[in-house]
Amino acid sequence: MEDLCGLYEISKSQYIKLFLDFLKKADSEFAWSTEKEREQNNLTQDILHCLELEELGYHERARLGKYLAEVRKERRKHKDALEELEPIIHFMHENKKAINAMEQLLGAVRKQEKYHENRRYQPKVFDWQKEEVSNEKA
Repeated sequence: MEDLCGLYEISKSQYIKLFLDFLKKADSEFAWSTEKEREQNNLTQDILHCLELEELGYHERARLGKYLAEVRKERRKHKDALEELEPIIHFMHENKKAINAMEQLLGAVRKQEKYHENRRYQPKVFDWQKEEVSNEKA
């Protein structure tokens, strides 16, 4: 059987866990980027009001102008992250039952993997430790 995308390099439960962890991380990143974008918007307003209302010299205005450009680039970075994460967050909200089912699936797969790691056969009739094995044909 062909190894699809390294399917047999890590366990099946690890693949499921990676996806669930990705969703959790996306949710926390979305919240963090939302806060950071808000902070950068507020900082932009502070700088603009300073430029508008304060009596500043040429060098102070130039310094604030450069700082404003940096703030806007930082804001853009967080806004782009939000735009990329938004479909993932939407998916999570629309598919809560499926995600819960995947968490249940993860537990079931882990249980089977653990069973396979510790597999033992219990003889039904023949106990090789108690009976002698002969090489003769019966």
